[in-house]
Amino acid sequence: MMLVEDLIKNGYLITPPAYYLLEPHYKKDFTLAELIKFVKSAGTFLIDLTLAEEFLREKGLVSGGVAGEIENGESHVEKETEEFTPTSSVGIPSSSSDGVLQASESFSNEDSPGEVGGYVSTGEPPQSGASGASSEVLEAYEDLNYAGESFVSTGSEDIENLPEDGVDGGITEDVPVEIPESADEEDEVLLEPEPEDEYLDYSNGENGNGDISPRIVYGDYGIPIAYVEEEVPEEETRSYSVYSDVQITPKENFHYLAAEIEGDYAIVFDVRNVKLNPPRVKNTSGKEGEPLVEAYRSMFGSRLRKMRRIFRENPEIGGIIDIGKLSYIKPDDEVTVVGLVNSKKETSKGYVLEIEDATGMVKVFVNRDHEDSKKVMEIMHDSVIAVTGRYSGRGMIFAEKIYLPDVPKFRGKHEPLKEKVYAVLLSDIHVGSKKFCEEAFIKFLDWLNGDVENEAHAELVSRIKYMIIAGDVVDGIGIYPGQYDELAIPDIFDQYEALANLLRNVPKHIRMFIGPGNHDAARTAVPQPGFYEEYARPIFRLKNATIISNPAVIRLHGRDFLVAHGRGIEDVVSEIPNRSHHRPAEAMVNLLKLRHLAPTFGGKVPIAPDPDDLLVIESVPDLFQAGHVHVLEYRIYNGVFVINTGTWQAQTEFQKMVNIVPTPARVPIIDVETARLRAVIRFDQFCEGV
Repeated sequence: MMLVEDLIKNGYLITPPAYYLLEPHYKKDFTLAELIKFVKSAGTFLIDLTLAEEFLREKGLVSGGVAGEIENGESHVEKETEEFTPTSSVGIPSSSSDGVLQASESFSNEDSPGEVGGYVSTGEPPQSGASGASSEVLEAYEDLNYAGESFVSTGSEDIENLPEDGVDGGITEDVPVEIPESADEEDEVLLEPEPEDEYLDYSNGENGNGDISPRIVYGDYGIPIAYVEEEVPEEETRSYSVYSDVQITPKENFHYLAAEIEGDYAIVFDVRNVKLNPPRVKNTSGKEGEPLVEAYRSMFGSRLRKMRRIFRENPEIGGIIDIGKLSYIKPDDEVTVVGLVNSKKETSKGYVLEIEDATGMVKVFVNRDHEDSKKVMEIMHDSVIAVTGRYSGRGMIFAEKIYLPDVPKFRGKHEPLKEKVYAVLLSDIHVGSKKFCEEAFIKFLDWLNGDVENEAHAELVSRIKYMIIAGDVVDGIGIYPGQYDELAIPDIFDQYEALANLLRNVPKHIRMFIGPGNHDAARTAVPQPGFYEEYARPIFRLKNATIISNPAVIRLHGRDFLVAHGRGIEDVVSEIPNRSHHRPAEAMVNLLKLRHLAPTFGGKVPIAPDPDDLLVIESVPDLFQAGHVHVLEYRIYNGVFVINTGTWQAQTEFQKMVNIVPTPARVPIIDVETARLRAVIRFDQFCEGV
């Protein structure tokens, strides 16, 4: 395509047959300047096959004509392209994004085996007895290059002015392109190609015989291409449901105690509420990419500062010294440093860590027999740790104690609530997937509306005041290869409409908090500020819904709920031994110990270049909720209730490949007062494929 691009830059166009004739000789036997000079002398800027043949003959590169070979079906152009050029079932080239290859596709006539099976437009009208193409094909190409002159359709001629022997219906008369007389060798005449999505149509789409008329469109390089456009019948209705008919009303006479309890909630942390000031290049000589590098530098600086504040709250840690000041320390003096972990290596005697802060870098040796050596296995790259030990004076600290940021073991208690109030925790609904547990989710909505089996369930439902959904609310589009075949709703707008139609059946007294995940219409990198409203507008219109970021901290009646989608679990499973997607709560505990939701940079989790690290867990929550791995699991760690809330999607083909066994349609109910699990209600018996 280099020849095509070079010609377009200089205001010249080339037909496909001419391109295949000239391309093998370009920059080998002739230069671009020689070709342009020859074309200008011919008074045109459209290089057709005849003009290309004359040029090569003048250069002594061909001895005979080419047009005759094409008429006889033996053009080398066709032979070069027939291996990869599809044959249209109606004798007309199928649509293509490449305008050059489009016009050179081969055609077949299966009903006439005696005819030659190939035809390439020569830029001249075909002979009456030409073989190898149907009459429709010949007519479609007839007016593109007539009588050896260069033509470009102007689209301005009326249908009544078409020549009698022209194409019936839809092809306009071609008008010669004229070069202004004032143009000299240095002037450039550029043809403005018509937009690809516009075509010339002066008929009702059929010719006198009732056949579909050929039309002219323009390819990527402004080359006119004729093709037959078949009428596509209008789709009467969508072939899939967006649950507009799902309308559930609360059960008559069911008493909701939660409706009488005053709501007490606040968004303590949301990414959208943080004002970020991206760094700028200091001067005009700054190299490309410096702003991005500076943003990540600022992000790690922010992470280090926040972690140092967390370590200062640990009473076991004394004074912290900058790594750059270790040269002033006497050998064998005890020091405490805080730094980012750049590398981690294992030796025969122990482990060697390289840590860095804003002032310098130092290596830390941890003896294998030391009791803290086990902590090394829980340290992830780019996480922040504190080390107390003896400084050797040679750039090495022999560790005596290793500290992770961690959460404190003892914390203050909250005041009891006057009334019991519950919250429902969900994630990974994946509306739009063929594996979405549709029936189970509707049964869950019925349950929320008072369709319960016994008094125990009635008591639970009556006190549900909040619902938190931690991402992947829809299945999305193009998230992984082959996903389209697994979609029941192949339109992202319809997926969010379907979700909204389902969630509108949640009783109005229940406040919903909805955050994004990696399948949603949101920024892929974490942290995610929220959904793109232009795609997810239906859920923004839900009156009892609050859109949150990923991550976010929600305060319910004085209890802090840290809500994150949970992509950081992937890096934990990859880096820390004995961690698995089947036990996500263990991986979440590791994130709590490191006080970060995605510690490793450059791993499986994409991290946005925000100058402030918003993934640091600065304050310890009462409850830590995540999803992403589709497995329900929970545990308590140092007073924090950790829960992964499962999914509403049965096992997909991708999950089978990576050996993930989901636990769908299980609903954890949380007692807000204690931030502990009250019950798990199962609807998986209604989920097909479980």
